Amino acid sequence: MSCMMEDITAGEKLYPAGKIDDARVFFENIVRENPHHYEAINNLGTILYVQGDIVSAERCYQQSFCLKEDDRDVLLNLADLYFHLKRWNDAVFYLERYLARHSQDVERINQIALAYMELGAHERAIDFLKKSLDINPGQGDILDILKTLQLTSGSTHRQGIRKMKPIVSVGLPVYNGGDLLPQAIESILSQDFGDLELIISDNCSNDKTEEVCRHYQAKDKRVRYYRMDETLGVGKNFRNVLGLAEAPFYMWAAHDDLREKTFISTCLLPLYDDPAVALVYTHTRILDGNSSFIGVHQDPFLVNQEDPKERFINIIWGLGMCNAFYGLFRRSVLKKVATWDSQTTFGDTVQLAEIALMGKFVQISEPLFYRRLTRDYNYRSHDDRNTQLMSEVDPKLFSEGISFPHCRLGYAHLEVLNRSELNDGEKDQLMCEVWNCFRTRYGQQMTYEIDRAIDLIEKGIFYHQWNETDGVRIRGGDVKTLDHFHVTGLLKRLQEVMFFFSEREDLVNAYQKCLNVCAQLNHGQ
Repeated sequence: MSCMMEDITAGEKLYPAGKIDDARVFFENIVRENPHHYEAINNLGTILYVQGDIVSAERCYQQSFCLKEDDRDVLLNLADLYFHLKRWNDAVFYLERYLARHSQDVERINQIALAYMELGAHERAIDFLKKSLDINPGQGDILDILKTLQLTSGSTHRQGIRKMKPIVSVGLPVYNGGDLLPQAIESILSQDFGDLELIISDNCSNDKTEEVCRHYQAKDKRVRYYRMDETLGVGKNFRNVLGLAEAPFYMWAAHDDLREKTFISTCLLPLYDDPAVALVYTHTRILDGNSSFIGVHQDPFLVNQEDPKERFINIIWGLGMCNAFYGLFRRSVLKKVATWDSQTTFGDTVQLAEIALMGKFVQISEPLFYRRLTRDYNYRSHDDRNTQLMSEVDPKLFSEGISFPHCRLGYAHLEVLNRSELNDGEKDQLMCEVWNCFRTRYGQQMTYEIDRAIDLIEKGIFYHQWNETDGVRIRGGDVKTLDHFHVTGLLKRLQEVMFFFSEREDLVNAYQKCLNVCAQLNHGQ
């Protein structure tokens, strides 16, 4: 064999370059000339695995293992393959061999603990979780799982004293779930990973939602049902159900969406494997309001980089439908989120950007999530769209008066950066990126909001809700009047807008007019 054929690095460079077919041919040629080249066989197995030929991939991995039983990559490839296939005994076999030589690998220790949990061998899982925490004590999620397993592996009497915490909490905020709600609940309760709780927060529904939820609560002890005394709005209900969760891993579910039964078990694996992962989500099958299949949405953005700045940039430029928001989170990360009260109709967008600064996102290529587009997206105007969104998210947003939903969204991202642990230079860099991104992606909507506000101010209107036709003009008085509150509130919002459009003289003039009116009120004129 030639030296070039022996040197497999050339083939290994083809794979990350996206030339998968070329890489396959390269390694097949090596194996043809040297059937005992275990590295080339192992690489060929990885290419076959990526191409979906699982049977051939397993055969290559096993052949490579026979040639080199202690090779690190071979052992890990076999372990990952059997994890994917949920062949837990096989996965444990190869992980045990790997850890005998690499005993400090925390990610793989957590992985084998999960495999033993799936096998019901809780005592063995506990041993590995303890070892993992000995090496890295700062793993809050792993500590929670260990405590849960220690309780569940105790005596029956001990279990009766204290309520067991599940591994996964699923929060389902709902308002008038209708006929689709039972399907959504069934898709959660039928997951092949059963150690979960389903928390339903009913936003004071007036249809049969309560009857449906109480039926499932009586049927399955994993269901916890809470009914609100008054309507909170979507945003507050989402936060409410998160606050009721207890598990180390968490995800939201909507009343009109569905998941394949492998959704949770598939999303759990990367969270166990890598403590730096904050969220795992899958490709999405999009359905229309009649449940007809439209297509697969792949969420074409990647947030798996080690650098938080790269993750933030990728998400603000690439995020579209926010399907990732319905993935599986590390709850310890969600507890750190500070943007729940960002006063925007697009809270999920801001929260995903904040979470991207805290950890990596892993995207699973299998479309295991089904999203129904049950909302009416045929908006007649910007006003109609903003009115509908505010009504759904939080009706109290109307009370802000003249507002700028997309400008507020952009500024909320700046607030995320300001609160982050990045240094000042990094914050400045990303603030410039936000300025450029929002003017590029949302310039039309932002311009409409600004033009609308300037027109109202020129007419002497300083308070106008999106769902009303008439605005409020200044009535006169002093600082004790509501007029002063409306004008000073508008000043704050205009200051946010001028960050993005400081070059607009009409915007600066409108701001100056508000300042003059505020001064008049201060002097009681």
